Amino acid sequence: MLPATVIRRLVALGEIAKQGKRLNGLFRLMEHPLVWQEAYANIYSNHGALTPGVDGVTLDGFSQERVASIIARLKDGSYRFRPVRRVYVPKRNGKQRPLGISSGDDKLVQEVVRMILERIYEPIFESSSHGFRPGRSPHTALQHMEQEWTAVKWMIDMDIRDYFTTIPHELLMDLLKKKIEDTRFLCLIQAMLDAGYLEDWTYHATYSGVPQGSIGALRSTQQ
Repeated sequence: MLPATVIRRLVALGEIAKQGKRLNGLFRLMEHPLVWQEAYANIYSNHGALTPGVDGVTLDGFSQERVASIIARLKDGSYRFRPVRRVYVPKRNGKQRPLGISSGDDKLVQEVVRMILERIYEPIFESSSHGFRPGRSPHTALQHMEQEWTAVKWMIDMDIRDYFTTIPHELLMDLLKKKIEDTRFLCLIQAMLDAGYLEDWTYHATYSGVPQGSIGALRSTQQ
């Protein structure tokens, strides 16, 4: 459980975002060890949490010393994200879906960043939006329709092809900058996006897209 002071700082992020102000001090918030304990508690039971990345490191062996080492490397700029290990899983239509498996330390950093971003953006999302949000799902969308809708003229069902692998990094960062002015925090997210992936032991740079199987995707599907 996070201490009251940290909870107040996290809650304040949403209040500031709702006021239309840009946020700073996010990187400093990551320096609090208890935030990392909360991040570990969020993801350690996820399917694949103990699956190793390219360096063989998993979430197993969580400790204060490990957290202190990650925080120290983030602060002095020496932390480097590992390329994700790309594997493929079959889809229902017979095709294959690429999944990216991150190093254990990278998963922790990703979850801390996700926690902070959720505190910023969740309070400003429309209440009618149910996709990829905590506590929401197709079931809550149907409940909302039943309670609020009185008639239907038309509905649109669409799927964005290869969405995760084609997200433009520049556009994503520009959108984040509309709410965030913490340069170190933004650079950390950029470094995640630029980490690349390893497939058949061959490195591939990433100029667009985010890996399916990342912390954000896993948490979204479980909520």
